[in-house]
Amino acid sequence: MDLTNETRNQHFLPQVEQRLNAHNPDAPASKQRIYAFKVIDREALTMQLESKRGRSIANNLSFLDLFTFDTSFDTSERMNFESLFRQYENQVASLTNSLLQKMETGQRDNTDEVVDLFAAKLLNFSRNPYSVTKVLNTFGVLADYRPTDPKKQRLFDRIVEGRKPQQAWLCAQLGLSDTDYVKWLKMLFMLFMEGTPSGESMLDMTARSIFERKGHHAAVLISRYSKPGCLLSDRSFSTNIDRPDANGFDFNLSSRAFIRYLFIETDGVVPPAAPRHLVEMYRQQTHDVQLMHFTDNEPLLKGFNRNVVYQCYSHVFCAIPEGIVL
Repeated sequence: MDLTNETRNQHFLPQVEQRLNAHNPDAPASKQRIYAFKVIDREALTMQLESKRGRSIANNLSFLDLFTFDTSFDTSERMNFESLFRQYENQVASLTNSLLQKMETGQRDNTDEVVDLFAAKLLNFSRNPYSVTKVLNTFGVLADYRPTDPKKQRLFDRIVEGRKPQQAWLCAQLGLSDTDYVKWLKMLFMLFMEGTPSGESMLDMTARSIFERKGHHAAVLISRYSKPGCLLSDRSFSTNIDRPDANGFDFNLSSRAFIRYLFIETDGVVPPAAPRHLVEMYRQQTHDVQLMHFTDNEPLLKGFNRNVVYQCYSHVFCAIPEGIVL
């Protein structure tokens, strides 16, 4: 595992996903831009366009050395997670395009895409600096473990002991303690460690297990549109349900599509009067993922965009400068 490179500008929401929302998608990658809106009032859902030119995607949703845990005194080399992140980023565009193409042609065998995409989107949530507290509440326990491989143990130790001159500035900008910042980096490292004998990462294992849990129902809704208008959050996700027996996550797929994941416990879907022996039997079963597809459904878009605006950190992004459905 080689984590050494010279990348300083480190995106927490990958450029490849931002480019799926560019207002000039046919331009060279280095010149693609995205419109940025500052949220003024969450309750009133009011936001202000920052610039008619938009922001350069190459420098958007990133910080210098955000994930760097050791830097050299005399060279530009640094140690960070860029190569690990890239394994997932390289798949996002192909998975998204495959999923939307299958929808276009009426194919329904897209469970693999929605599960693999969930892993990539879960990574975006995990590495978002504006959600560190929530992330540590979800995955923070991983930071208490260590890799079993000696070489990886030495890398893990450098997260604590390595030279991080950016740490004080980043913690001040993000409102993080030094302890939580280092714990977050340790947790991210452990997400890529083997979680199964077959070598599957903790991240992939976690994503897959959510779909495969017995007595747990997974539904996936994909909504696509003829015109751009789906917002992208600076937090990378929003929640779509507030129930103790369910979890729901919305993610932008592109300027013309979003995906909604819903996970519900058995008690949330069976009738209250159902015989207990049938309920118990139902809890012991693994259930297929329910897939739903919609096209140009404006109420769904309205709900999605409203959640994005209300739950973002401070900014949302879009491929169009006006006419956004809220």
